[in-house]
Amino acid sequence: MPHLSIVAPVYNEPLSTVTALTSRVALAVADITDDYEIILVDDGSKRETWEAIRSASSNEPRVLGLRFARNFGQHVAISAGIDKAEGDWVIVMDSDLQDRPEVIPELYAKALEGFDVVFVRRQLRPESLLYRGGARFFYKVLNLLSGQEYNRLYGNFSIISRKVVIAFRSLPESSRFYGGMLSWLGFPETSILAQHGTRQAGSTNYNIKRRVFWALKLIIGFSTRLLYLSISLGFLLALLSLVMGSAILFEKVMYPEKPLPGWPSVFTAVLFIGGITNIALGIIGIYIGRIFEETKRRPLYVISELTR
Repeated sequence: MPHLSIVAPVYNEPLSTVTALTSRVALAVADITDDYEIILVDDGSKRETWEAIRSASSNEPRVLGLRFARNFGQHVAISAGIDKAEGDWVIVMDSDLQDRPEVIPELYAKALEGFDVVFVRRQLRPESLLYRGGARFFYKVLNLLSGQEYNRLYGNFSIISRKVVIAFRSLPESSRFYGGMLSWLGFPETSILAQHGTRQAGSTNYNIKRRVFWALKLIIGFSTRLLYLSISLGFLLALLSLVMGSAILFEKVMYPEKPLPGWPSVFTAVLFIGGITNIALGIIGIYIGRIFEETKRRPLYVISELTR
């Protein structure tokens, strides 16, 4: 059993990135141990990426490559890597080198202080002022609706102990979120501060649309607060309609000769209530859809090839 396992999901990365990743990881862990493994999970990439992983595995026997039959998502790829990891400690990091391998010794040293989970808080990220402001607002809304405390400076770069690995494997849900699942497990957790690296090649796949979709997935997967929010909104609308109805009745009693408001106000109220009702039903429908997906009990991923 190796002492360290390094897990990295890979998606459409070129040979240069894969080569740099494995060589820099090897240098970073050299002062810790020579008993380690590097697990690269190809999340349905183009053929060139898999060939790069195969090349790295043939040059270094401590590199294990897994290839998914199709794209299952980054967090499922992380889960697959953790399923294969045999180390006493497992390090999870991105493959594009924005998570700098040189930080691994600091992660390891912090974990030895008595923590089962240690995350990296990224500093000096190349972000615009507008992006940082939007990200802060985004995470405030996400934390409010999900009931969790997600730090926007946390990525997936972390180290976890063997007992966390075993507990993580026991979580069966198909909606995977690595950081959220670790938080739910409740093991002693801390973080270190490290400089954010630069991407080796290409550009990020996470645009605004994908981030919003991912946030909705997190909220649905880790909290029922949206359902309670829809209930609260229903009670608020019922109270508002009671107040408006009372006001109309009072006005009719006090001024019987004054005609009641016409159909435009009624029509507007009906459309408003109907829209809110449809939103609430949509939220319920999403939760039912998630239940449907979970009851299928399909495997999280399908591996088409292994390098060894």
